[in-house]
Amino acid sequence: MTLARMSICLLIALAAPLCAQDVTTYTAKVKGDSVRLRSGPSLAHPPVHVLTEGDTLTVVSEQDGWAIVQLPAAAPCWLSADFVALSGKTYIVNANKVNLRVTADTKFFSVGQVEKDQMLTPVFGEDGKAIAENGFVRVVPPPQATGAVNLEFIDKTADTPKAEAPKTEQAAKPEEPVKPLVKKEDVKREPTAAELEDEKKTFAELEKLLTDELKKPAAEIRLANIRKMFEQFEELALDKDISARAKTYIAKIDATEKLVAAEKARLEKEAAERAAELERLRVEAEKIGEKPKETPKGPVEYIAIGTVGSHGKTAKTPASHRLFDENGKILLDLRWDDGDLSKLMGSRVGIVGEVKEYKGWPHKVIVIKRVDVLEEGEEK
Repeated sequence: MTLARMSICLLIALAAPLCAQDVTTYTAKVKGDSVRLRSGPSLAHPPVHVLTEGDTLTVVSEQDGWAIVQLPAAAPCWLSADFVALSGKTYIVNANKVNLRVTADTKFFSVGQVEKDQMLTPVFGEDGKAIAENGFVRVVPPPQATGAVNLEFIDKTADTPKAEAPKTEQAAKPEEPVKPLVKKEDVKREPTAAELEDEKKTFAELEKLLTDELKKPAAEIRLANIRKMFEQFEELALDKDISARAKTYIAKIDATEKLVAAEKARLEKEAAERAAELERLRVEAEKIGEKPKETPKGPVEYIAIGTVGSHGKTAKTPASHRLFDENGKILLDLRWDDGDLSKLMGSRVGIVGEVKEYKGWPHKVIVIKRVDVLEEGEEK
């Protein structure tokens, strides 16, 4: 089984890229209760905070029906403790382009970045100490930290000047400590029907996006970011069934990554063995003063073009070798009664001959009449 033909029974969620619209920064109020603030501008991005009727937001841009907004003060915002130093009641960033996240880990994609020497305000717990967890510290979201809200859930109130990221001035200190966002497991109420329907719609949209993704060759699939998206649903889903399904997909991804790695290793080993065999034959031919037999060249239409390799059998008939395409896919089996195909192992060739089928043999066979070793880009 080649990597290009592997069938991966796995759902993969990818958010389609959206086109940002250049708009004047403005303030808006939330209309409706339990409005989801998402980590990005699509239903493929899980919610990270719940907004209520009348909440005020700063909108910095719009993307195809979504408002990109600065995270409100109560929204979670974390960064690695390795990249900040506490100076009094303020964190000072000590590295460039430090990622801001909505959880105290790297499961979520970054929601913004801060620069070196920028000052950030810590979030303090009820004990008066700055909140830290899992090697991350929580801060009041700076202007660079953004999320997304569907435009249908907000009303514009006024234009505002576009805020610039603070560099040398200390960020404004809140009069009272901002309390951490209540964790999902601590909420004492059942999710509303609207919340469950919104979550179901989000997951269904992901499944719809998977259909096109599954058409891609296995070699083009990248699973690391996809796994993170399922981790978000496993952690945040209000519906236990969706959380369980996300966990199942994560297990499938892990198993698939092992299969892909094993198949890549097998193909690399096979290619190395073919190259070693070709080199051995070349050295052997030089020692005895022989050169591989060449057939006459000239304008001709080849019935097949590919790379000569082994079919893994000891049989010489009805075929002694196999022809592969550039992705390692089997094209046809080969037999050359007037020459030695072993001297062409690993070579890209054009073939003229007669295609035959033999009972009990798994592939069609070309009985070669002419074979040419091709240069890069040569097809005739």
